[in-house]
Amino acid sequence: MNSNENVSINMNPNPMPSKGINKNKLKKMAVPYVLVLPALLFVVGVLGYAVIAGTFMSFWGVDLNVPGSPFVGLENYIYLFTTDRFIGSLLRSLVFVFGSVFIGLVFAMGFALSLYKAKKFSNFFKGLALIPFLVSGIATAVMFRFVFSGDVGLINMILATMGIDQILFLSSPNWALFISILANVWFVCPFATLILLAGIQSIDQELFEAAIVDGANKIVIFGKIILPLIAPMMGISLIWLSFASFNMFDVILPLTGGGPGRATEVMAVYMYNVAFNELKYSLGSAVMVIILLFNVVTSFIYLKIFKVTE
Repeated sequence: MNSNENVSINMNPNPMPSKGINKNKLKKMAVPYVLVLPALLFVVGVLGYAVIAGTFMSFWGVDLNVPGSPFVGLENYIYLFTTDRFIGSLLRSLVFVFGSVFIGLVFAMGFALSLYKAKKFSNFFKGLALIPFLVSGIATAVMFRFVFSGDVGLINMILATMGIDQILFLSSPNWALFISILANVWFVCPFATLILLAGIQSIDQELFEAAIVDGANKIVIFGKIILPLIAPMMGISLIWLSFASFNMFDVILPLTGGGPGRATEVMAVYMYNVAFNELKYSLGSAVMVIILLFNVVTSFIYLKIFKVTE
């Protein structure tokens, strides 16, 4: 073989791609999915089983006070929507969720903007803002009982020193519901704050600089730049706030026990009382399905309004 032939062989313009490179790329692409898969299977397995079993049970008459468990179809759902107690818990849930979402979104947006503006010790304040979310629901309820309880509550002690009559926050139906909303907001707001903060931090700084050069004030920047660009993050925050509020149980039960009377018996507390106090498991399962449907519907609405998937 002469030298010209060697040159022509070595200078092949279309070399075949290496199979090793493709395999390495596939391995790198598969690593995140492999790492997430065990946790995903665990969550889907646990939640999937609970949802399927609960939905199946809601069509049967499982009541430990009555022998047997006959098939009843939609009888549990018909009973719920013809019972004043459940209708009352449904209306209280809607008030509770609306108040929690509205107040929570306002506070979360304010905290996110404040954390975005904080330059010194920003990581410290971010960690500090996350503390309420890391505290258990029972601990949150205990703290709010300490602040708003009758004679020994911090607020009433301050009012007494000022010569103002004490307010029985947790004994008044309206006050008890409002305090429950505040406790829920304090508990779930930090996560929404971090979501909104991530959205604000993703905005290009040049947009702010250009707006300032054009003479835009803070209100215009917030309304014309920040809100439109973080709309998907707002949708995710609203989904989280709605989910957490519809399912809220571990704050309300130790805080008010569903009282006074039934003033704070939202659907999650009603489900607990029916299933575990009255031992009507199928009726409690029906309430679970209704809560799940509310969560799905509100999530679908938020996804459409804020176009989270785009």
